[in-house]
Amino acid sequence: MTDLQKAQNFLSEKNFTLVVVSSDKGVFTSSDRGVKPLLYLLENEKGFLDGASVADKVIGKAAALLMVLGGIKEVHTNVISNPAVEVFEKHHIPYYYEEKVKRIINRKGDGLCPMETLCIDVEEPAEAFEKIKEWLEKHK
Repeated sequence: MTDLQKAQNFLSEKNFTLVVVSSDKGVFTSSDRGVKPLLYLLENEKGFLDGASVADKVIGKAAALLMVLGGIKEVHTNVISNPAVEVFEKHHIPYYYEEKVKRIINRKGDGLCPMETLCIDVEEPAEAFEKIKEWLEKHK
């Protein structure tokens, strides 16, 4: 079984939102929604994402940019946005998905996800990281 298959199995069998499998660093799981688990890894578990396989429930552009910043090897998601696809293709990261959507919708269902909106014109992963951190600080 590949690392990506392990990550997918964890994601579908448990109630996780994100599973990261690294053959040399182990497994990270989270039930937090949004990009917070990715930010946590980037800030507190430096290098964990590097070369890892990721399974995530929903990936928008913000999450994709954070994954690129972390250096992931490959990703599988239930739902992916067109801007996230563009990020993975630009950075030559293999991605697999169940459903592709134009944009990620917010949790209320009445507009775009704030992270998708925040990063819509961002192309650099490091810039996305800083913008997301700043936004989350303001909206605690």
